[in-house]
Amino acid sequence: MKTSIVGIGQTEFSTNSGRSELKLALEAILSALDDAGLEVNDIDGLVRYTWDNTSEAAIVNALGLPSLKYYGETEFGGVNCCGAIAQASAAIQAGLASCVVFYRALNARSGVRFGRGERVLSEDGDALISHQPEPPGDIYSAPFGLLVPGQHHALYAQSYKGHYGLSDERFTEMLGSVAVTQRRYANNNPRALMKDRSLTMDDYKNARVISEPLRIFDYCLETDGAMAIVLVSQERARSMSAKAVDVLSASQYIFPGSVPMYLYAKDTYSLAPPEAGEVLFGRAGLKPSDIDVAMVYDATSMMVPLALEDFGFIGRGEAADFLISGQNGPNGSLPVNTHGGLLSEGYFHGLNSIAEGVRQLRGESSNQMKADTVFMTLRGASSMIMGRA
Repeated sequence: MKTSIVGIGQTEFSTNSGRSELKLALEAILSALDDAGLEVNDIDGLVRYTWDNTSEAAIVNALGLPSLKYYGETEFGGVNCCGAIAQASAAIQAGLASCVVFYRALNARSGVRFGRGERVLSEDGDALISHQPEPPGDIYSAPFGLLVPGQHHALYAQSYKGHYGLSDERFTEMLGSVAVTQRRYANNNPRALMKDRSLTMDDYKNARVISEPLRIFDYCLETDGAMAIVLVSQERARSMSAKAVDVLSASQYIFPGSVPMYLYAKDTYSLAPPEAGEVLFGRAGLKPSDIDVAMVYDATSMMVPLALEDFGFIGRGEAADFLISGQNGPNGSLPVNTHGGLLSEGYFHGLNSIAEGVRQLRGESSNQMKADTVFMTLRGASSMIMGRA
């Protein structure tokens, strides 16, 4: 890749923003432009999720942009966050745009709540109405009670636990080590929703089970707010005063049995085949041992051990030893989700994790590590590596 992130911006994270998603998006975009030292009219490209309610046309009209040379959308929600970065980078390298903004705005607590099953299936008398009728996907699982990702992830957790023969206690400590460590990071992060709420291992173990074996602290936070990321070419970034971070590699990867039919995968105790990591690291000319800090998409805590194994940071079945020994913590061999992650900072479909990677490489994180390279993955569907410019 020959692109750089030169600006990150966000609103506050809350459970009730009191603003429309369009207004939130505009605030985040303007904040990111200010961070980059750019003007509104510098934008000539936009990328977003297909799930975002704020269209490119709405942004163009609200900001008064004269035109867009490029706009694109990426599918599959949060797991394709890095795919949007890849798309923006490709547009810049192809000369389709020179300054692309990736934005995400949502009222996911005060508005539509992603954890509610009626988004997928509802009742009408004696009939069940599917709201995602196009196979493959939830049409095959929703009628049996699997309505939201948190339930699917619980099946992954059961599969992993059984495959590697982990006792109830050891499995609980493995996931608890993710939740507790990330909460400690969040307690030192002024942006985090959970900044003032501590979490001990006893708190975790005594928490109510939501979908066995996952407890309430294994789930991400419903969050209101918006975020934006500004990308330009590396050449242009070098001439700017902004603290640039280089995109060393960004990829999208879908394989049979992945999004959205992951329950039909051959091995349900992993989320991505080895090839996904090989593609990503190969493009960057790096290997897992070169990574200083990792940002892992943690819609549930179970995604962390799976990603660490899938991308070769540890061997298969080694996640319990790695996490229980604190290797994901500030003094560990690979600090993970140093902002608190989606579990404790806020759920923003991965943009906040990319932003934390940028802060680590700029030396601006609330939990600063020694970082020259940062890895980011979103369940294998997309991933990226960033490096100090």
